[in-house]
Amino acid sequence: MKILIALPVLLASSCVLASERSTLSFSLDNDGIWGTDEDYTNGIFLSYTSAAIKPWSIFKPLSLSYWGATSLDKVEFQLGHKMWTPSDIESEVPIANDRPYAGYFHGELNYISLHPQQAQRFNVTLGSTGEGSFAGRAQQLVHSLVGSKEPKGWAYQIEDKVVGSVGYLTHLNLKREPLFGNTNWEVSNVTEANLGNFRSDVSTGMMVRFGSELGGNFGAANIGTENPFKAGMIGASNRGWFTYFGVKARYRFNDITIEGDRPGIPEPSDAYDVTLQPVQGEAVLGATWYNTYVGINVFAGTKSAEYKEATKSIYGNGGISLFAFF
Repeated sequence: MKILIALPVLLASSCVLASERSTLSFSLDNDGIWGTDEDYTNGIFLSYTSAAIKPWSIFKPLSLSYWGATSLDKVEFQLGHKMWTPSDIESEVPIANDRPYAGYFHGELNYISLHPQQAQRFNVTLGSTGEGSFAGRAQQLVHSLVGSKEPKGWAYQIEDKVVGSVGYLTHLNLKREPLFGNTNWEVSNVTEANLGNFRSDVSTGMMVRFGSELGGNFGAANIGTENPFKAGMIGASNRGWFTYFGVKARYRFNDITIEGDRPGIPEPSDAYDVTLQPVQGEAVLGATWYNTYVGINVFAGTKSAEYKEATKSIYGNGGISLFAFF
């Protein structure tokens, strides 16, 4: 009972420091650490997260404080770029039964609400696939600079289209216990839902963490292979570290990077179509360290095949995030 009484007081006092901190983050995903260049092959993300805000009346239902908790609320703005390629990027003709070329350049707005026992994020994402994603030109430029294979099939990419989604993500702490020194271990549930013409899906999974300040950085690490770390979700904590491991199952209803039209494909185009695999799984292993000014996160992730014709059952990638508080 004493712990429950003290919890809001401790959170409120630490929010005074956290409210003065905005967060700037740069993140990079790439499958090069596994020696591959296929499927989800690269992602770049730049984000800015505000210091603590007092939610406007229209946004109050998005805050945990509206439902009786003492929360730290923030707003995040993110620009992101993702690309997917088939297994043989040097082929000058489209490949049957292989993942299509696809790119996604997008902006994302997140409303974040943080509490030591629950963290949640509402998001709206809007962007472009096809030529408007600039993925083909970006990969060709980077590969020419680093001397990698020249991608020759971007003429067959997913069509130019404005796409987006709305989503909700929640972390629920199930158990957190002291271990030794100032460290703790923790088990949490991570559940997410997205709806839109980019992707629609629902997923749930379990995450185990070990480290310091787990109540103050709860929710920063997600379970996924595409940009799984959100530095802006570090809340009432000025320094800390943690390692994390998570697995989740997902049911995906639609995915334009797999099912989208490809106007450059020769007829009959349906000979090159691939079929979405709706039941999917992902796992992630990572580590994070930060102090009052800067921090770093690294991760390695694996996932099951996202389309039924895939020749592999498992794909992998890794990434790094560099972030600063100011």
